[in-house]
Amino acid sequence: MTVRLDEVSKRFGRQWIIKQLSTDFVSGRTYGISGRNGSGKSTLLRMLAGQLSPSRGRVSYTLNGRTVAPDKIYRYVSWTGPYFEIVEELTLLEMLTFHFELKSARAGLDAASILDRTGLTAYAQRPLLDCSSGMRQRILLATALYADTPLLLLDEPTVTLDATAAGWFAEELRQFSENRLVIIASNDPRDLASCEQVTDL
Repeated sequence: MTVRLDEVSKRFGRQWIIKQLSTDFVSGRTYGISGRNGSGKSTLLRMLAGQLSPSRGRVSYTLNGRTVAPDKIYRYVSWTGPYFEIVEELTLLEMLTFHFELKSARAGLDAASILDRTGLTAYAQRPLLDCSSGMRQRILLATALYADTPLLLLDEPTVTLDATAAGWFAEELRQFSENRLVIIASNDPRDLASCEQVTDL
């Protein structure tokens, strides 16, 4: 997959958040997006995911040499951020089962094996409402990391993770980023350590 930004700008009201950004993102690489709070990192990810349209400029997608319309890109993207809303009454296993019924998991994985990879099997029947922020973040990351999509977008992936959990994330990202286009928005050096190119907004 290739994602191309041509003179992309975004504003809310009279405030320009992103101005005239042009760049290409290509599969097989991991990119970082950094910048101060309010610089537009999350806004850029939302545009890349097809959830927001640019105020000016164009975001285009190519998959295996074929153009993908922006309103169809949701089929090929998995992403998450700490602000994502979840159904807190669901247990960890129910959350993963529900999610991967909507978006296929990578070959050989199912909800139970994915839960095992997060290290949270012992808490399979615990409602998300009763989980720590770090446990919830692992589950959110799992929904993106293990989805069978060519485009993976991660917003502040280790924001609520302790050192051990951040190490888990780094290893899982290494294993499940092959042949994917990965874009990480963060100011945390742990998140950007695997990035081959970092754009500062």
